[in-house]
Amino acid sequence: MSLLACLTALSLGSILLLPPAWLVHRVLTYQAQIEDRVLLQQNMDRSLELISRAIQGAGYLASSTQHPLIANPITVQKGGSSRGSDAIVLTQDIPDKLGYDCMGNPLTVERTIKQQAYQRFYLEPSRHDSRAQILMCQSVDRQGRLHQGEILNNVQSLQIDWVRAHSLTQAPDISRTPSGLVSITLRVQPHAGPNNPTRVIEQTHYISQRHGTYNP
Repeated sequence: MSLLACLTALSLGSILLLPPAWLVHRVLTYQAQIEDRVLLQQNMDRSLELISRAIQGAGYLASSTQHPLIANPITVQKGGSSRGSDAIVLTQDIPDKLGYDCMGNPLTVERTIKQQAYQRFYLEPSRHDSRAQILMCQSVDRQGRLHQGEILNNVQSLQIDWVRAHSLTQAPDISRTPSGLVSITLRVQPHAGPNNPTRVIEQTHYISQRHGTYNP
């Protein structure tokens, strides 16, 4: 076979194989993007569940006289995080049954400040991406010292508000004082890439305290 014939065959083969190869690449890329968004969604669900459990734990007040009432078990810090996002501080007595903090550590007497368990959720700037932030959890170690860990990356904002329960059928009515119902909105930006839409994923959860009544 002559050199010209070989070059012609190679050219024709490339022309025939290029479209299917390009299509396979697009399909695999799209599948990877879907998997990344699904994983990110799952991580958001897990993060919001951690905050929800901490809020409910702080809001639960046992009727036993061994558990005195805490004046402010849930404190929303407006603008208390990176870039004007919010933060939330949760304090509670050690529960009668085994409980865990946001870092998976058991709530014990050693892990307290003034005999109260402490947790705080907030954002701080990412060390690897100046455009993103990290959802952080702060709790108490065995020596009674504050320590923190990362929960979720690529966070855009964290909004936390007290809301009135009767307003949920319409636009939530934000309350400046504790209302018994907390609204948490988490916004996360997926990784950008070729042909990858970077729509922000947003989730809002409403968490009620496990004691008391609403004050609409």
